[in-house]
Amino acid sequence: MKKLPLYLPLLIVLLIHADARAEGRCPDGYFPIGGGSAGWEGCAPMGSDAGTGTAEEPEPQWETRWGAVATTDGAMGVAAGQESEESAKQQALSECQTHSQGKPCEVRIAYYNQCVAVAWGDAGSRMTRSPDLKDAEETALRNCEKTTTNCDLYYSACSYAERVQ
Repeated sequence: MKKLPLYLPLLIVLLIHADARAEGRCPDGYFPIGGGSAGWEGCAPMGSDAGTGTAEEPEPQWETRWGAVATTDGAMGVAAGQESEESAKQQALSECQTHSQGKPCEVRIAYYNQCVAVAWGDAGSRMTRSPDLKDAEETALRNCEKTTTNCDLYYSACSYAERVQ
């Protein structure tokens, strides 16, 4: 049996070490490409997204939501979370008409992607819209108290935009 040269085990260890070092030059999720006779080295992504880069989350898409308040002497109708201004107005008018005893209702306020508050006192009501519900309520009460007495918060709601994707 022939003896192996003494340098052969050292050569094998160096080759294994060089191969392991080449695989470690890329970040997690990537593998080495090129090198050797190609004259260049790089990293490519592993898995099904190879060649397309990293998959990004799509931007969220939002849809406007509408609300409305309709009143007549002694009756009120409201709508919130509607997909269009027209549907919000129609719903508020329809609800108002069912309680109006035949008196004609009128849309007093329509709003979108925000809140509304209605404060009612002895001599009528005041309505306010705001991006913040608490602010809408406080402002409606404050405005009501400027023009009449015995004001109370009667209605408040928000119709914020809804994420659809």
